Amino acid sequence: MEEKGFTLIEIIAVIVVLSLILLIIVPNMTNTINNSKNKLNDTQKELIISAARNWGTANLTLENNKPVPSEVTIQTLQDKGYLDDKEIKNMTDKTTISKSSKICIKWENNQYTYTYKETGSC
Repeated sequence: MEEKGFTLIEIIAVIVVLSLILLIIVPNMTNTINNSKNKLNDTQKELIISAARNWGTANLTLENNKPVPSEVTIQTLQDKGYLDDKEIKNMTDKTTISKSSKICIKWENNQYTYTYKETGSC
């Protein structure tokens, strides 16, 4: 009598091959996703700094070689229309970036420098 179907050895071989493929693909996919999230966070910070530069063009003055004011918050940038008034998410851990996060402004080498600072003072 001729039986149709797979033998136990064939089924185990297929499971082993699929497991090996998953062992190769899953870490690569995880790294790709994490790299994308980090790049998105960097791009968001660059956009916030760009908004601060635009704000600074209209609002900064120099007194004794120091910019006045010397910092600007995300809330101020949103209130003045330099950033969209919506939540900004940290893509790596899905937390909301505080609207009190600051962009520190310094006068160095005859130009303004802008540094993003999520916590603390400038």
